Amino acid sequence: MSILAIPIVLSLLNATPTVEIRTTNGLPLTGTIAEFSVARIALQTPSGRRSLAIEQLVGLSIVQPAESLQQSKVRIALTDGSTLRAVEYTVRNAQATVTLSGGKTLGVPTEQINNVRFAPEGDTRAEWARILGGGSVGDRLVVRKGDTLDEHQGIMRDVTAGEVRFEVDGDVLPVKRPRVAGLIYYHAARPMLPEPACWISDVDGSRWPAQSVALDGPKLRWTTPAGLALVRPIVELKQIDFSGGKIVYLSDLTPESIQWTPYLRPDKELPILNEFFAPRQDLTLGMQPLKLGGKPYRKGLAIHSRTELVYRLPDRFRRFQAMVGIDDRLRPQGVMRLVIRSDQRVLLAASVTGGDAPLSVDLDLTGVRRLAIVADFAGGLDVGDHLLLCDARVIK
Repeated sequence: MSILAIPIVLSLLNATPTVEIRTTNGLPLTGTIAEFSVARIALQTPSGRRSLAIEQLVGLSIVQPAESLQQSKVRIALTDGSTLRAVEYTVRNAQATVTLSGGKTLGVPTEQINNVRFAPEGDTRAEWARILGGGSVGDRLVVRKGDTLDEHQGIMRDVTAGEVRFEVDGDVLPVKRPRVAGLIYYHAARPMLPEPACWISDVDGSRWPAQSVALDGPKLRWTTPAGLALVRPIVELKQIDFSGGKIVYLSDLTPESIQWTPYLRPDKELPILNEFFAPRQDLTLGMQPLKLGGKPYRKGLAIHSRTELVYRLPDRFRRFQAMVGIDDRLRPQGVMRLVIRSDQRVLLAASVTGGDAPLSVDLDLTGVRRLAIVADFAGGLDVGDHLLLCDARVIK
């Protein structure tokens, strides 16, 4: 970064950035933050000040966040669920110093650290996941051994920029940092922590649970459930997620029942056909990414006619929302009848064809505990009857 660019960066960090808020009713709202707490947020918009309860929010995104200054890839996982991307990690007397981008440091007791992974060399993610999931009764030092990883059990001592001091059978061994792939800390018991009010992600890729939040001019202060206190310019944040427990995607739920009926019934039931025409979660029936109306979707269901799915809703939800249509890859084929009902009444009955534009569905779920989705035949045999329910979700 040039010297001339420094004043520009400083002015950006001291400015109040524009943010976009997404609410549970799906309506976006853009403005600057005027007030922020775990109970309410106030936004200054072109049409005036708007105040919303946190319960109404799904997420908040910074419209033009600052560029990441990240220089390294030290990845740190805390016991409260925080995941940090850091420049450096050192420990002295069970107190870790985490150096974030821009030189900011954070003190964290090692009793709050789950694991640390240093910049990986080669594709060792699967091995790291295997080691991380294994059990132990002590700290574990993970070292590189050629193209693989190896682990040793003992007691983690101090960590410097040059070495990790690791105790095995009473001997403290200095291990050079380039050999170390990661550190895994053992905790006999973990305290029960309260649920966070939101999750905060920054431009460097760190993600923090926040128990309390407060606005401090162009900066945001927050405290994690474990008690860590942080402060960052809002422009260095990327998004704030309020959706925990408020939105549940159907693709993350297990149906209470699934019934598929073939258009032409075989003489005897063939399990392989049931498996082939079974609904897919977050993929099309052809095992491809979801795409509807030219727009890709990360979450959703793919259903062949005739299929009935029944879900027992895990809690009391207010709305069901989805974008519905025939899989883009099969248009203009496909003629189907979509029926969505509760135990008591039909909530939606609609024709869906490959020539239709995607249908936006927004249904009232007041009092609904079971939700049935039926993708039925509607003429044209069952050719192209691949129904997508993209972003299918229930909302509190």
